[in-house]
Amino acid sequence: MRLPTISLALATTAAALALASAAPAVAAPAAHTQAAAAWHTLRHEAMPAQKGYFTTNSWQRPSGARVMQVKARCWGNDTNLEVKLWFVRNWGGGEKVAKAGTFRCNGRYGYVRISNAGHREYYASFSLRKKHTVEYWVQYYK
Repeated sequence: MRLPTISLALATTAAALALASAAPAVAAPAAHTQAAAAWHTLRHEAMPAQKGYFTTNSWQRPSGARVMQVKARCWGNDTNLEVKLWFVRNWGGGEKVAKAGTFRCNGRYGYVRISNAGHREYYASFSLRKKHTVEYWVQYYK
């Protein structure tokens, strides 16, 4: 009694496999050539141990990048690091602080991020009350 049931199941499976292999091939969807958005580093630098107010050299915002950030850290845990992200106005209009933040010098990263960057030229400034090395990254998201 079981033998006809097993042979019927095998026949059904074989027929399904034959139909699947005879089916026309479906074209795969076209692959997108655009890469996924990610953070890109424009500049990574460690500034020598110093205290007071100091700035970086200016940099150009990449075309199409609207989100920019300065990621900075220092060590020592006995003072604060003040980070400012500045933009330079066109046609000699001066400069202005786009974003500022204050972080402890404990080795952890502090982020100063703007999400609607539209100016062409930017720079960062740092302020410390005690002598420390500052490591920073300038990044954009695109």
